[in-house]
Amino acid sequence: MLMAMLVSGLLVPSFPVNAYGESARSLYRDGQTAEVRSDVIAAYEAYKRAHDLNPGEIRYRTAYERLRAAAAAAYVKQGEQFAAHGSLAPALAAFLKALDIDHSNEVAESDARRLESQLEHTGNAENNAPAATDSAYDPQPPTRLEIAAAGPVTLHLIEDSRIVYLTLGRLVGVNVLFDPQYSSRRIQIDLASITPYEALQVLAKVSGTFWMPVTRNTIFVAQDNRAKRTEIAEQALEVFYLKNVSQQNDFTEIQTVLRNLFQGARINGVASDNAIVMRGTPSELQLAKMLIAGLDEPKPEVLVDITVMEVSHDKMREIGLSPPTSLTVNSGSPQTLNQIGHTSAYSITIGQAAAEFLLTDSDTRILQNPRLRALDGQKADLKLGEKLPVATGSYTIPTSTTAAAAETQFQYQDVGVNIEMTPAVHGDKDVTLKLTVELSAENGTEPLEGINEPIISQERADQVVRLKNGESTILAGLLQKQVSQSVSGWPGLGEIPLMKYFFTTQQHEVKSDELIFLITPHVVRAPTFNENVSREIDTGTEAAIQLRQAPAETLSKSHP
Repeated sequence: MLMAMLVSGLLVPSFPVNAYGESARSLYRDGQTAEVRSDVIAAYEAYKRAHDLNPGEIRYRTAYERLRAAAAAAYVKQGEQFAAHGSLAPALAAFLKALDIDHSNEVAESDARRLESQLEHTGNAENNAPAATDSAYDPQPPTRLEIAAAGPVTLHLIEDSRIVYLTLGRLVGVNVLFDPQYSSRRIQIDLASITPYEALQVLAKVSGTFWMPVTRNTIFVAQDNRAKRTEIAEQALEVFYLKNVSQQNDFTEIQTVLRNLFQGARINGVASDNAIVMRGTPSELQLAKMLIAGLDEPKPEVLVDITVMEVSHDKMREIGLSPPTSLTVNSGSPQTLNQIGHTSAYSITIGQAAAEFLLTDSDTRILQNPRLRALDGQKADLKLGEKLPVATGSYTIPTSTTAAAAETQFQYQDVGVNIEMTPAVHGDKDVTLKLTVELSAENGTEPLEGINEPIISQERADQVVRLKNGESTILAGLLQKQVSQSVSGWPGLGEIPLMKYFFTTQQHEVKSDELIFLITPHVVRAPTFNENVSREIDTGTEAAIQLRQAPAETLSKSHP
């Protein structure tokens, strides 16, 4: 009923469509402005109103349909925030608004039904209405002992242990029952200014017994041995849902820890639901809950900026005069050796001269700045570039003719920037990175066995480094510098210091290539440690797990 009332209220527009005389075009512009601000709710509302004013414009419908799911998710997030702060009615209204926008949002539907049930139950409790179901047949939690006593306990006795238990029970208001097989013995108790719960603990230790709650103000006392604990110790059942398991190995590790610590308990994992079903004593379940809370933490996460910088510089200078360096003599007709030199029918050709005055200066800069985000201990890779086919072999296919058909096998190889990263985030937010960074490119071809195979140039770095959060480091740097100088012209005159430029051409070229990988990690989720688990906890004896409760004026504790 409550949901129906809220839905009917939400379906009524909060303002008339034409109340402000806004045109569909201006509303569309308002939606674009809101979308730039990442305000998806305002953008959706503006686009929707623009479509209501002008349903025939396809741009308006496309815009609001595109933001439908995002606006519903934003309302769900608002509802979760309201619910986290205890504002159930506004949270339910937000979930219903999300359903009004996107009827397929199952998260909003389930959360709305859950909150409606809570609100109706709260209303029934305030009106003293009877519960809808008979709770007498509902499974109940383990019995807890409630001791209400004013002031500490002081007790000095030398008496039979049964009498001491009964005396202490009268002092603290607890009924004491004994196992029929229990045999008491004479003990001495000297207690001063301790809590009732501590007094019961001391008495059990001195008398060699253990006790367990039967009702909130009644305990059952028996001889402390493994057989008796196994016979009468209460068992409880609980399902633990793991919220941060991302792979099967995480799920298996937590189960292994629980099975090694609680060998007497029954532990079963349900991998499909990331759940662990455990049956054991109340103390075992309480300790298991603490361990799971400490182990099932969100994994640390790191964002790594990888900057690949390559700078190539080629500078060439060519200066000088190139005089003729060749002379060719040709005869007009064929001649014998005796006729050579006795005729003037010759043509003489002298090579050409050239003047060079040239300067070439080229710079090439390549900058790539990929970002890679990964969980702690999980491998992440990034490939930027292309794939080149490389022949890896060939085989022959027999045919019906005499000639056989040859087939060549190819394998594609990644060319470009290839990055593989496995991070490990430490407690002080330092990051250890196992990195493989490879920069490759095609550099011509080479004919092999009739196939033009690509020649691939490659720079590769494999390193393991530990960096502080936000600290930058150069993973690998490669600097190549090549200087070449060539001279062409007449010998002798071309070697005179000042005259060489008139009889020779001087060519001077400098090539440099520098490659740098700059690595900067940023921790986006740091490791968390549960203080309740990291501190020292009293777990009783080897025979049985028994958690010691903190003293308090009024105790409401469970005991194995």
